[in-house]
Amino acid sequence: MVRIIPAARPFNLVHEPAAKAAVLCIHGYGGYPGELVSPAKALYEAGLDVYVPRLPGMGTDGEDFKRSCASQWLGHAEEQLGLLEERYGQVMLLGHSMGCLIALCLCESHEVKRQVLAMPAFKIPSLDPAALRGLLDQGIDDIPTEWHGDSHYHLHYEGAPCDDEELGREYYSHIRPRQLLEMEALRVRALAVMERLSTPTLILASESDSITDGTVCQDYADVASVRFIKGATHYVYYDIDPECEREALDATVAFLRQ
Repeated sequence: MVRIIPAARPFNLVHEPAAKAAVLCIHGYGGYPGELVSPAKALYEAGLDVYVPRLPGMGTDGEDFKRSCASQWLGHAEEQLGLLEERYGQVMLLGHSMGCLIALCLCESHEVKRQVLAMPAFKIPSLDPAALRGLLDQGIDDIPTEWHGDSHYHLHYEGAPCDDEELGREYYSHIRPRQLLEMEALRVRALAVMERLSTPTLILASESDSITDGTVCQDYADVASVRFIKGATHYVYYDIDPECEREALDATVAFLRQ
């Protein structure tokens, strides 16, 4: 039984009696539920029930992460969505980064009322699948890398920011080729879904996102509403700039409450 870092514990915000609609929030690659505290609270205050699961292998330790794969990440999200479909008349999705890819894959076989994709991982400039496969061929599945926390981000989970340091040691200070290729498989599948998307969708993007190429989101303006948040970072829901975070929260709530 692996230890779950406190910030990564799944949480639900549920009204009594339960609301008529629920939102399933899906965090990103190497992410954790605590990253989605601010949108979860905003959606709950807007009258929606909110569920924020932890994806397998994440929010625990690096070895646990290396044992996880895309089918597990997607499978767990699909299981959680199925439970909500049994309880609620309307279910919506909120994804962040890789969580957007999972959300899109869920739309293939589930009727989702609407969804918000925040800083979707449609294109990751630093991700080179051929190079990653080459590393695995050499037996390299873990590359230590330098990482430093940034106190300018406004983390919202209880006890912040102490857990961020532990998460940094286990996740952000490593490059894991196998898991990155698992995300790449999700990306390819999700982009195929985008080509025939029918679910009402809001994409939140930024041209200053240093992790994903937000400009490619404009390519999908014919199937989704695309909103660029000027100056926002990849971590828009706990952004360095509180105004960017507020704009993202307001846009998310307004779209999912329609």
